[in-house]
Amino acid sequence: MKKGKSTYQFPINVDPNVAHQTIMNWLGANSFELKQKDGQYYYQYSDPIVGKRLFEFYLQPGMVTINAYIGKYKKPYLLDDSFAGSVPKSAYKQILAPLFQTLSSYNVPGQPGDVSSAAPGNGSPYGGAATGWPQPAPNDYGDFAGSAEKTNEKLAIAGFVISIIGLLLSFVGYTYGVLLYVLEFYFASRGIRSKRKGFAIATYVVAGVSILILVGTIFLYALL
Repeated sequence: MKKGKSTYQFPINVDPNVAHQTIMNWLGANSFELKQKDGQYYYQYSDPIVGKRLFEFYLQPGMVTINAYIGKYKKPYLLDDSFAGSVPKSAYKQILAPLFQTLSSYNVPGQPGDVSSAAPGNGSPYGGAATGWPQPAPNDYGDFAGSAEKTNEKLAIAGFVISIIGLLLSFVGYTYGVLLYVLEFYFASRGIRSKRKGFAIATYVVAGVSILILVGTIFLYALL
């Protein structure tokens, strides 16, 4: 993976407070937390499977600049299209898409460009809101939260499908391997937060049965 921060710039001709509030809504809906390192502020979401997602934003007159990357604050990695780290990068870009779409709609023609070599400038990480953050707008927050909900629902169903396939294969002597069992439990952990939590619970049960069959098969082979 290439080191660095993927930087995205969005020209805007709306009140900067609108862009600031939109970004804060997105951060809240996706459970990012404010962090501080060496006097610098950034936002971070930690996930046991896809790792850490880091986010910075700066507001300047007529421009929003966003730095998005994975890894660590002092060891960032670009959200490029290379194969290395493709899963966490793809997952992060997927949740960034609704935010980028909203920022692009603020009377800006075209799509945002990835200008990874661009400097973020001297804008405030709080978007210029020195005296406090505005409260989330219900509509914006609901849109972003709804997008996150849909993602979790899809993961709940995907985890259930994978667990069923794994269970069927276990009866004929085939196993997925540890990595896919980890994915099953990860998808279930995400899906349990959604309206499809029934699928997530079923995934836990089916995956557990598959593991028991696997352990029993290994034990029988050891006895023979």
